[in-house]
Amino acid sequence: MLVRLFGSNFRSLKDPFELSMVAADLTRKEDRDRGVVDVTLAGAAEPLRLLRTAAVFGHNGSGKSTVLMAGKAVNWLVRHSSGRAEPGNAIKYYKPFVLDGVSRKSPVNLGCDVVHGDGLLRYEISYCANAIERERLTVFGAGTESVLIDRRRSGRVRGDLIDRSAANQLYVKEMQPNVAVLSKLAQHGPVKGEDSARPYHAAIVNATTYADYSSSTAFSTGVRASAGRRFAEDAEYREWIMRHLVRTADVGICDVRSRVEDVGVPTPFGAGRKRVVVSFVHQGRTRRGIKLSSESAGTKKLFNIAGDWWALAHEPVTLLADELSASLHPRLLDALVRAVNDAPPDRVRSQLIFATQDAGLLEGHDGKPPALRRDQVYFTKKDRHGASELYPLAEFKDDARAVHNIRKRYLSGLYGAIPSVEKVSL
Repeated sequence: MLVRLFGSNFRSLKDPFELSMVAADLTRKEDRDRGVVDVTLAGAAEPLRLLRTAAVFGHNGSGKSTVLMAGKAVNWLVRHSSGRAEPGNAIKYYKPFVLDGVSRKSPVNLGCDVVHGDGLLRYEISYCANAIERERLTVFGAGTESVLIDRRRSGRVRGDLIDRSAANQLYVKEMQPNVAVLSKLAQHGPVKGEDSARPYHAAIVNATTYADYSSSTAFSTGVRASAGRRFAEDAEYREWIMRHLVRTADVGICDVRSRVEDVGVPTPFGAGRKRVVVSFVHQGRTRRGIKLSSESAGTKKLFNIAGDWWALAHEPVTLLADELSASLHPRLLDALVRAVNDAPPDRVRSQLIFATQDAGLLEGHDGKPPALRRDQVYFTKKDRHGASELYPLAEFKDDARAVHNIRKRYLSGLYGAIPSVEKVSL
């Protein structure tokens, strides 16, 4: 699980930023335990209380997607830099703040704290266009601190994970400047045992999983390959998706048909390409199957988030979902967020962090409190120099009491992070 995502000089986030998933001590009875997972840490008197959900609100171009992309950048560096970085190539996610003469040539700094077993893991990385300047992996547990990887641009790679392992020493002896040490050791180093980097690698990757829901065209042609193939071939998975998402959303769908068909000519080197064809069966005066390509944008969106939603229900994953609310009715989005917050803590230990402009999540309805706790709300805004600021609603201690309608106060501009709509005209 993600404890903290932080950094500086990444895209519009010029100054240091931090998104914390540590729960605040809220006093309202309905918020006291809702949306929280208790994590037991070795040597700690009290469990670490982590939020299940966090939402980033802000006007267009304010930097809310950039917060999520910071996690995506960490994920790519840890997961893919060893296998996809060619010698001498620019680092894919070197995206400094460009509206300043100094920062646009300075390193990007990113990092995260994640839960690892009964301890905490901190990963920090600083990099320029073609080289990693600094990389550090530290594990904290039972009052101890161990630096597993300590890499500087000049000098050899050190750290407990390196010093105690001849195999790891061999792999880091010749490091490409644009490849993360953790990525290389996870891919090429020992698979098991105390010398393996894979458990640390997995903890960071699982806590920074990113999905882009911002583009409606991403769902206009049908099914993402990975999700579609499993949907067609795994009956239990397919029924879970239909029961928990598709039928529940009340889109008039009563059944589904799916098949995998060949679309490419097999070659001596392997089979041809395949695609998944999905048709939802609608109930009217007659029952009729309609291809997914002919369904509404909302139905396509719902189906294409299904794989990620299944993971939230079954795996210890932190999903960074950009524009989760796009093409979804506000009440459906509200229900999805509540489903994560209300999941049984003894079975589900996942997190959802998303960017949205749906202020309805800040207001209760039908006698229920808002879908989001106060400490689950973050805002982004830009200053006059184009730099974004990330800040939590919890900072407004005197103005965000339970008796206040947070949605109305947000839309009135009390918390900032809204556009200047008075300037729009024809």
